[in-house]
Amino acid sequence: MDRSTTRWTYRVAFLLAVTSLLAQPHAAAAQTQQTNRVMRQKLAESQQLLGALVTSDWRALASHSQALQTLTMQPGWDVLRLPEFHNYTTAFQKAIQAVADAAGTRDQRNALTAYNALVSSCVECHRYVARARIASAK
Repeated sequence: MDRSTTRWTYRVAFLLAVTSLLAQPHAAAAQTQQTNRVMRQKLAESQQLLGALVTSDWRALASHSQALQTLTMQPGWDVLRLPEFHNYTTAFQKAIQAVADAAGTRDQRNALTAYNALVSSCVECHRYVARARIASAK
């Protein structure tokens, strides 16, 4: 993959994640303040993670991976420990660990694959939440 294609891929993945979050204002409004805070921190750390991935900043990639892992221990994440969120949380945590592992081996391709899995876990969870809220509103 050439450099311009790689950049384009990163931009598309990032835009998909952000669009997914912003396209659900009704879902965000129903969150607790703690969950909202954690989700905003998660988005900010994910953006920093992308920057580190694109620039091959392995130290920052490891650091932001750790910060994302730490977020899963915050009180705002509690709702995501419920049984219906188990698979999404597990996928998120596995993806974070894979990014951290790729940072440790300085493997940009594996880091990209792991980052894509991370974004996918977020998007799929947000889709689930949106569908559940739409179904409960009917």
